[in-house]
Amino acid sequence: MPLMQPFASDWDRPASQNSEQWNWLAVEIAEIRRCAEAGDQAHDRLALILLDHLVEVIIGREVNAQLAFQIPDSTIEEMQRFRDSGGQLDGQLSQLIDQHVGPDRRAKMDNHLDQKTKFLRQRGVLTDHERDVLDRLHEYRNAAYHRDTLEPDLIADLVLAYRVLADELLARHKPIAWVMASSDPAPIVTPHQLQGRLTEGVDIDLTSMARRFHDHATKRVQAVSTAVAIAQQLLGSKSSGETAAAPPDDDMARMLTGLSDTAKHLAPWTRQAEGLKSKTSSLTGLMVPFLNLDRALSRIEPSVKRLDMIQDWWEQRRIDDLRGK
Repeated sequence: MPLMQPFASDWDRPASQNSEQWNWLAVEIAEIRRCAEAGDQAHDRLALILLDHLVEVIIGREVNAQLAFQIPDSTIEEMQRFRDSGGQLDGQLSQLIDQHVGPDRRAKMDNHLDQKTKFLRQRGVLTDHERDVLDRLHEYRNAAYHRDTLEPDLIADLVLAYRVLADELLARHKPIAWVMASSDPAPIVTPHQLQGRLTEGVDIDLTSMARRFHDHATKRVQAVSTAVAIAQQLLGSKSSGETAAAPPDDDMARMLTGLSDTAKHLAPWTRQAEGLKSKTSSLTGLMVPFLNLDRALSRIEPSVKRLDMIQDWWEQRRIDDLRGK
């Protein structure tokens, strides 16, 4: 019987020594709860960043657990050469060759969360909806951490959803080996002992959560609708939808035209936002339609914000003129 991957000479996963220690993650979970319960945007951002890190650790360990008992790369290569030369292998060995995760793909998974979630979906650990939600929540973390472009009103709702999903991942994870003893005097913590800590004392009623995401989506759609009406007014749109004259070809006109053209999407977006209130069967069943709507709104919202800033500037100029400044 060939050596199993953790003990093979070409095994390239992180060393298993202390890799399944969960004590420090218990501290991180406590900090997530402290930040999430502070009730302000700054701490919500910190909670989102810490939650994303926690999920990446859990996902990474689950990937390692799934790969732990692969046949070594060198053995797979020998079997592949034997099969390619006309040798006969039974169905199980051929399946091991076809499903083997080689070093190139392992390197991609090490560097990209979406590659890890893709692998776990293929292994049946995650559903399609769970993968979509986790990947998108990671993008939200990047928006908050790297670019500071995340909607402030959305952060607390995302933290709530992320806490529920992270707790489900903790409950589902099966470590490679349970730590039986340690020289560390601190008590040993296992992932199952962490289950429930993220959501302890939190209202995770799906009807309430659906209402929160509905309210946020409705507010955003209404903001876009208002901007569209202003853009059409500035372009001189007639009631028939035709413009009185061709607008000038400049950045401002192109922005207004893009907003005006969005009018045809307002009714579907309004229905999508309203429909979120009924998505109470599962968290992912709520998050997926919200994320789909969010992607659509995110493409036009920069123009909405820019128009709002221009209006503020115009209003300030008008007030300054009235004051004689």
